[in-house]
Amino acid sequence: MRVLPLAAFALAATISAQASAQEQSAEPSAREAQKAACQQEANLIYRTSSRGIGMGQEVRNQIIAARRAHVRDCMAKAEPAPG
Repeated sequence: MRVLPLAAFALAATISAQASAQEQSAEPSAREAQKAACQQEANLIYRTSSRGIGMGQEVRNQIIAARRAHVRDCMAKAEPAPG
């Protein structure tokens, strides 16, 4: 008689652990997908011609910084508001 409730509890705990593990693994992939979308958007906005041939190093660094800033802002907007 005591085995049945114990087995039910063990089964419930196992299912619960699997569900929480799936939720935790889903979060990084959603974040990675959002970051990839933000990076693609930044590349389209701050695109350069033909691999930047003839582009000065200072200009290249400014474009890279602008892309990083855009991705950072895009990711900040994508995060849900706390509370």
